[in-house]
Amino acid sequence: MNKLTTNNFPNNTFHKLLRVLKYEVLRLAYNKKYFYMVLIESLFASYILTSFVSGGTDGTAPFSKWTYSEFLSLIGPLLSVILVLLCMSVFSEKEVAVRNIIFSTPLSEPEYYLLKALAITVVFVFAAFFPLLLSFVYYVRYFNFYDYAEFMLPLLLFLLPSQIFVLGLSLAVGRIHSRLLYPLLPLVLFLGFFNPRLPSWFDLFGNNFLSWPLRWHLGVQEGPIPYILPDDFLYSRLIFTFMGVFMFAFACRKSKT
Repeated sequence: MNKLTTNNFPNNTFHKLLRVLKYEVLRLAYNKKYFYMVLIESLFASYILTSFVSGGTDGTAPFSKWTYSEFLSLIGPLLSVILVLLCMSVFSEKEVAVRNIIFSTPLSEPEYYLLKALAITVVFVFAAFFPLLLSFVYYVRYFNFYDYAEFMLPLLLFLLPSQIFVLGLSLAVGRIHSRLLYPLLPLVLFLGFFNPRLPSWFDLFGNNFLSWPLRWHLGVQEGPIPYILPDDFLYSRLIFTFMGVFMFAFACRKSKT
């Protein structure tokens, strides 16, 4: 009976794609710029934890959902800056030479950009992991708090939609022209660290919403402040998420020429 060879298996292509993805992840992660970005983000998260989180938000406990939401809204802009910088590497001039190597594998243009986006996502998750881990360690160390499941909803509302939107926007803008990515950096910082009293539909990181006194804004005069967000704010999170996914699909499209 003839022995089967690995060439007979269609998953050879899948393994090649995994190798390409691994190569892209390592290429993005193993450089000084990425190390410095993660270091700055971690130091900033430590500053936020010790300066703002310890006092709680509007009289709520430091380990309340409201306080953790504010923590996420403060670290979110720098995480988005990391995303934009990672996306810049996809559309840089140096990428052209690497692209020729990538295209030596059986990759279509949409698959190429999909792999790029996946590599950026993996590297970004590692970057976001460090400030989140610092926050968990902080809560254990100072408050003996272990119920991290309480923070899942704030993560889904105050961190995930904004990062999906910025990733999709950065990839879509980069496909149009790489230089258009540069104005995104000051725009992200402006939306993240200034409070121009924008409505919920433009409140990307939720910092404008949290800058209002919660009791006054939510109409709660006495007792604990329930973690109930206004409908327009919740709808805006969905819109940011869907827009990010749509722009991601646009970035991964096949060129007409």
